[in-house]
Amino acid sequence: MTQNDFSFMDLLEDDAWFEASARREEAVDCEALAGYGWGSHLGSVMANPQGYSHFAELRSMVMQAWQQLVTEWDLGIGTEAAEAKGQELILKRLHQPEPEIQETLMALLEAKLSKPQGEWEMTKTVHAEIRAVLGKVLTPDDWKAIAESASHDIYAQVVRHELVTVESL
Repeated sequence: MTQNDFSFMDLLEDDAWFEASARREEAVDCEALAGYGWGSHLGSVMANPQGYSHFAELRSMVMQAWQQLVTEWDLGIGTEAAEAKGQELILKRLHQPEPEIQETLMALLEAKLSKPQGEWEMTKTVHAEIRAVLGKVLTPDDWKAIAESASHDIYAQVVRHELVTVESL
């Protein structure tokens, strides 16, 4: 495998690699917190590495829907900042979601997992369901923080252009 075709996500689906990595992390004589700080949950992850792989798939689905939503807003230079702030807040809000949210997300994941690999699509219906989840978990303050992140980058871009224009006179 060359460096160009390496995919960390492929490794997460490789149970042997995942278990070996977890054993190496446990073998060090100090706290190894590169990546996720699983702490007392590491045993659960090692006992069910496929479950972690499913978690990664679910996270990917949610983030894909979030990215599409932000792209549709057409924020230009503010897109990246809004996307990053939103991802941060979504992960925070979904850390321990309400049972209703868990059920919705698990149903979406089960639908994906029931299809042969490569045959599942992120349809408009799936996007709508994930967007409904985002609407329930993100607070008005979260939406404000996302907007402020985008507006900050837009403001900075305008100021940079203004300075360039003034300097060129």
